[in-house]
Amino acid sequence: MKALSKPVFLVFLWIPMFLLGQGEPVKVMFRADDFGMSRSVNQALRAMVETGIPFNASVMMVCPWVQEAADILKEAPQVSVGLHLTLTSEFEQLKWGPITGNQTAASLVDERGYFRTSVKDFLLSDYNLKEIENELRAQVDRALAMGMRVDYLDHHMGIARSTPEIAAIVEKIAAEHGFAISRYFDENLSADIWGAPIEEKRQRVMDALESLDKNKVNLFVFHMAMDNPEIDGLDDLNTYLMSDAKTGRSILGKHRNAELKVFLSEEFKNAIKDKKVVTYRDLRERDLQEMKRNAIGYPSREAAREAFAEGR
Repeated sequence: MKALSKPVFLVFLWIPMFLLGQGEPVKVMFRADDFGMSRSVNQALRAMVETGIPFNASVMMVCPWVQEAADILKEAPQVSVGLHLTLTSEFEQLKWGPITGNQTAASLVDERGYFRTSVKDFLLSDYNLKEIENELRAQVDRALAMGMRVDYLDHHMGIARSTPEIAAIVEKIAAEHGFAISRYFDENLSADIWGAPIEEKRQRVMDALESLDKNKVNLFVFHMAMDNPEIDGLDDLNTYLMSDAKTGRSILGKHRNAELKVFLSEEFKNAIKDKKVVTYRDLRERDLQEMKRNAIGYPSREAAREAFAEGR
């Protein structure tokens, strides 16, 4: 018999946990974002895949290392692939722009031809909804051309669910392809530790695993990377949380590596053994008809503009 590859073999190791105990075990879901952004992020993806734990990998199709991320995911049958729909570019040293081109998507870019830096800058701009639709379709098309098995759509910095008008575009694209949409299944957001202090990330995840909603899918959101000069050279223009308070230097890599260490730890693996780990592929295959709009940032385009104009 042909030997199983390491990731495939590890998937089978997780199957018995679904069958343990009395009744239906509580459901947990792990989503990790920003793959394709950099090499250090992709190296974290590879380490996560090797655990055999099922999870959701949200990939940024506009970024320079996306092909490597796609190649890694082709060898990861337990991973549900999502598209981290991208319309902003938050780092000063690593920029990206629209696949459709800065002339075709002129309303979506700054004077340099890159996506705008922040949600505020984006929502206060005169963005064109047709250009948004064309760009998001191009991101989907690139993923499919790379042979990626896409299960769901997701939202980088919340833009794809910031207003009903933009959400409607995402929903139309999802319906055409039969994709799920993250946060559209009434998930309980148990932990998103992106901005948590480095020394508190592990405990916040472990505490959340002890206080799960038995009636919902409990979603944990991670941002992973290896800690190396590539990622520690990036300054996030939207927050002070990714900078050292004393020196002002970026600690982005340390934040993301701390989250990776939680996921790779024996403590984490032991804590989820009695839980049912599900992915958006599972929800897509079994519960797609239950999907409904949720977690929209503002009630309208105009309301978003007013909120930011007033400093809210």
